[in-house]
Amino acid sequence: MKDDYGRSISLQCPTCGGESFEHDEEKPDIKCVRCERVMTKDELREANGARIEEEVDALKAEVFKDVKADISKMFKKWK
Repeated sequence: MKDDYGRSISLQCPTCGGESFEHDEEKPDIKCVRCERVMTKDELREANGARIEEEVDALKAEVFKDVKADISKMFKKWK
């Protein structure tokens, strides 16, 4: 099984689909560079919920496949 299943998900602006954002450490909001929409990080995560879920499901499937293969290898060694 792999040691690292790290993923990176590009979040999109719910207004224009842009993927570049500006963030000032002193303020809780972020701003889309393309359309200048201002939103919170939570709003951006919520707007990208389906995208995030798809990536989580793909990751679960990959881990399950690897665990299944590892278990099969262990049983083959015992024969």
